[in-house]
Amino acid sequence: MSALTMPGYFLIFVLIFLFAVTGNASRHDPLLRLVYQFPNATWVENIAVRPNGNLLVTLVNTPELWEIKPSRSLGDPQPQARMIHHFSDAEMATGITELTPDVYAVIASNHVWKVQLDNTDGEAMVAPINTIPMGSLNGMAVLNRAAGLVAIADSHLGLVWRLDTNSGNYSVMLKDETMAPNTDIGTLLGVNGVKVLGDYVYYVNTPRRLYCRVRVNTITGQAVGPYEVISKGVLADDFAISLRGVAYLAGLTDNVVVRAFLNGTQEVVAGSLNSSAVKTATSAALGRNQHANVLYITTGGETGDVTMYSGKGKVMTLTLDA
Repeated sequence: MSALTMPGYFLIFVLIFLFAVTGNASRHDPLLRLVYQFPNATWVENIAVRPNGNLLVTLVNTPELWEIKPSRSLGDPQPQARMIHHFSDAEMATGITELTPDVYAVIASNHVWKVQLDNTDGEAMVAPINTIPMGSLNGMAVLNRAAGLVAIADSHLGLVWRLDTNSGNYSVMLKDETMAPNTDIGTLLGVNGVKVLGDYVYYVNTPRRLYCRVRVNTITGQAVGPYEVISKGVLADDFAISLRGVAYLAGLTDNVVVRAFLNGTQEVVAGSLNSSAVKTATSAALGRNQHANVLYITTGGETGDVTMYSGKGKVMTLTLDA
């Protein structure tokens, strides 16, 4: 006869049941919820938050910029989404950054466009800034807002461009071994997401699982300090960074979002390897004003392959605990 009594069996049953219900914490976490999911074969690549709280997202499977209204009310039970612009003569849309209030730079293949949404009628005014006919333009961030300068990661060449969005002039501003590309995850990638905080450029190298920074001159863009590896281990695509320097790394096919501190420590705040909650997490952005404790997360959908755009890309929202 087993030494395990009936109450013992019952206890094991209860524990198994509870693990099945709560084991995938990210899926059932009340702080993580779905904002919007696109149809099949949609890869959501990058995100920016408008002053009014609406979200702008770029798509890789088609060169388009979309707007999503994340809030839901009793009179509007379904989230609203609309296409802002389809970029002709491009294969995909990638980086986006806000130049001035409600005016954005958007990358569509190797073309950089200015998208103005600060008009009273709400319609977008779209104009070309310039084309950088080399490499593969990816993440982008404002380098110097007053001067109209942006930093653009080139994932194929393993460097960062400096682009003057007023004149269209561009030049190489950063290049380092920590940005170098390889094909370890099936496609040529190196430096990917890029952000600027103060006089530091922060960036990730996706296949090498590096999160780094370098101090720069925010006019010339040139490095004035060493290239520093902050932490390792996350297959990050892009990321958000707070004013305190806390980063939220979108962990691509690791299916997680990781909070990374400047002292090198990291912690998972959403998802897990076997979770679909933030599967193929691609980017993140912090909310504005009263929503500063909200993190918006984009995904490539449940594809599990960075070279295939077969999933239903989505936008999630995570209420941060700190």
